[in-house]
Amino acid sequence: MIRDKAILVTGGSGSVGRILVRRLLDANPDVIRILDQSEPSLAAFKSELDDDRCRFLAGNIRDKDRLSRAIDGIDTVIHTAAMKHVDISEYNPFEAVKTNVVGVQNLLDAAIDADVDRFIFTSSDKAAHPANTMGTTKLLGAKLVTAANKYSGGHDIGLASVRFG
Repeated sequence: MIRDKAILVTGGSGSVGRILVRRLLDANPDVIRILDQSEPSLAAFKSELDDDRCRFLAGNIRDKDRLSRAIDGIDTVIHTAAMKHVDISEYNPFEAVKTNVVGVQNLLDAAIDADVDRFIFTSSDKAAHPANTMGTTKLLGAKLVTAANKYSGGHDIGLASVRFG
């Protein structure tokens, strides 16, 4: 599933993304594109990894055009980019919706259009019976991934959501 494949990890220089990228490198992918909105985090991660298979892309999942370029030629998307802090999401609910819902839709559209083979969405335990904005937006993101099974039409894309506790 990973060996000799092109992988895109959104939020790739964040806490979850960093761990996944390191594990993915052990599986010998052809390339890993690490997309993140934080240029300082990308630069720091680049200096830590020093691996020719990694490409560090500055961009935001809210930007459809950037996603179209980032996803071109990709086999598997692992989506970890999100607003994950409950208190920040509560204070900034419009931003949480833009990132955790609209961003997921943007990425799904780009993945379907690019004929990606697999799409993995990382959710949160807070999406189970959500009591806050962050959990609610992550639940809606997971529902979008599920709905994309029909929405994708004739495209043969495997879609999955996983929850971290």
